[in-house]
Amino acid sequence: MTPLRVGVVGLHYAAATHLPVYAALAREGIVELAAVATAHRETADEAARTHGVPRAHVGFEALCADPGVDLVDVATRPSRHAAMVGAALGAGKHVLCEAPLARSTEEGLEMAATADAAGRVAAVDMQSRFWPGLAELRRRVQDGWIGRVDNVAVQAFYPTFTNPAAVRGSGWCADAAHGASSLRVHGLHTADIVRWVFGDLGDVRGLVARRAPTWPGPDGPLPADSVDSAAWTARTADGALCSVHSSWVAPGGGGWRLVAHGAEGVLVAEAAGHTGHFPVRLSGARTGEETGELVAAEGTATEPFTRLVRTLVAHVADGAPAADLPTFADGVAALRIADAVDGGLTSVD
Repeated sequence: MTPLRVGVVGLHYAAATHLPVYAALAREGIVELAAVATAHRETADEAARTHGVPRAHVGFEALCADPGVDLVDVATRPSRHAAMVGAALGAGKHVLCEAPLARSTEEGLEMAATADAAGRVAAVDMQSRFWPGLAELRRRVQDGWIGRVDNVAVQAFYPTFTNPAAVRGSGWCADAAHGASSLRVHGLHTADIVRWVFGDLGDVRGLVARRAPTWPGPDGPLPADSVDSAAWTARTADGALCSVHSSWVAPGGGGWRLVAHGAEGVLVAEAAGHTGHFPVRLSGARTGEETGELVAAEGTATEPFTRLVRTLVAHVADGAPAADLPTFADGVAALRIADAVDGGLTSVD
C-alpha cells in the first residue's frame, strides 16, 4: 500500500497528539508526514525541524495547494475549520477535521455538502469511539446483552481550566467566538458516544451555564465567556431516557462515567478524564450476576487517534468499509445536539 501523504494545519494541539502518531505510522509505511502549515514562517519552520517534516508552509492555502499532500488534517480552533476544510476539498484533498466540526449546525451542513460534492473522504476526529472499552459497550448494547435499554446516565466532570497549564496552552477556549465550550469540545465527544452506542437522539433539551467568569491565566485572571457547564436530556428512538451532565471547570472532577440500565442488566463505562485521551474501563452484569470488569482501562493517550487514522487510511486506500470512522454527518449530528442544548434549536428531530 502506498503511504497516504499527510499535511497538518495547526501546531499546538497537533504537536503533542497528531504529529507523534503520524511519525509512528510513517515508520510502518502507512502514512508519510509530508507537510505542516502555521500562520508564521518561524513556527512553521520550527515545527518541520522538530518533527522531521520535509515541507513547511505559511498559511493553510499553501498546504492545501501542495501536490505532495493527499490528506489535510485540520487541527485548529473551530472558528477556522470551515475555510480550511473548504480549501482542502477545493484542492481535491481528503480531510480529517478536528472536533467540533464547525461553530454551528448550519456551518457544518455547508461543510458536509461541500465534502459530498467533492467526492473526497471527510472525517471528524471524534476518536473516543476507538477505545476498546467503548467498542465493547456498543457491541453488547447492540447484541442485547442488557436487553431493552431503559436509562442512560453520563457524568463528565473535568478540572481542565482550573489548571493554569491548560489555560496557558488552550486559553482561546475561554472566548465563545472561537466556537469552543465544554458542551462543544469535551462534551461533543460524549454526545457522539451516546449517539453511536444507543442510536439517534430526539427531544433534546438542556441548560448551560458560565460558572467561572475567569480562568487562571499565565498573566493573571483570563475573562471567560464560553459555556463551562451543561446538563441535558434526550430520548432514543425506542424510548430510553438519557441524561448528560458535564463541566470542564470542576476542581475535584472525578472523570467520565456512563451507566446504561437495561431490562436484563447494566453496563458501566468509566475513564479518569476526557475520553479523547483517557482509556475507558467497561464493567457490567446481567440480572442476578455480580458486576465484573469486561475491558480494562489500558492504552496510551494517543491510542484511539492511532486507530482512527489506521481506519481512515484503509478507507482511502481501497474503499474498505468506513467501519466506525466518524463522518461529517456524525459531526453535524453532534452539533445539532449542542445547538439544541444551547438554545439554538428546540429539538434535533
